[in-house]
Amino acid sequence: MSENQRNAAAGQRQKEYAEKAKESSQKTLSNHGLTRKNEEFIYQLNKQLIAHGMHEDTKQEVLDDTIKQLKEGQKKGQTAKQLFGTPTAYVYKLGHPDKNKIAASNNSPYYLLALDNGLMFFAIFAFMFGLLAVMNPGSVSPKYHYGSSGLTALIIIAVTGGLLFGYISMLMQPYKDPETGQYKNRSWIYRIVMITLTFLAWIGIYMFVSLLPNSINPQPTKYVYLILAVVVFAVDLWLRAHFHIVNNVFGDARRARRQNRK
Repeated sequence: MSENQRNAAAGQRQKEYAEKAKESSQKTLSNHGLTRKNEEFIYQLNKQLIAHGMHEDTKQEVLDDTIKQLKEGQKKGQTAKQLFGTPTAYVYKLGHPDKNKIAASNNSPYYLLALDNGLMFFAIFAFMFGLLAVMNPGSVSPKYHYGSSGLTALIIIAVTGGLLFGYISMLMQPYKDPETGQYKNRSWIYRIVMITLTFLAWIGIYMFVSLLPNSINPQPTKYVYLILAVVVFAVDLWLRAHFHIVNNVFGDARRARRQNRK
């Protein structure tokens, strides 16, 4: 047998071996109720993950998760290409996760954002009113109208500020588009308009509560206000650390960035 014949025979054996390996692999990956095209996607994805040197356990987790999503997509008539693009693009995406998706997953829930903002607003205004009373003792005289410096007014301002700006904090973060499933940011115009409307609404509430009569809007002494400011501020710091509140008006943006890099 000549050298060319031996090379041809060796090439044929390699081709047959590759075809058998492909057939065996496809059989292993085909027992999941997927369509033929989705089975081929999983097979190609498996090859890509192997080529990238992914650990076997991690590779199997990726395949299992992908198969699960494909089966859910089949119920809605979605193909693998619609869900993930090409196997090559999908593997690249796995190695380069969507920053918007990571940011969205790090978002604190609305009730924590509202609580954090509300406590911080209370602490800031309480400290401001206490400091003003120290600098100008006559401002706490009962003969004056307390207005927004009264305790009832302060509570209303803090609560509504927490609710309003907690909502704004949610709007500023990426969200999942229900139609495409992609994570994206809202337009700058929309965010600017919403922030402006929120400020105007809060200013309106501030002006309204300043009209409350002293009988239902008592004013604590300057020392009580300062003590309240310190205590509420300390409670808010504990809540932030305990519940990892990030991406808020007063939240820890540095912690959020550290989490995004992980």
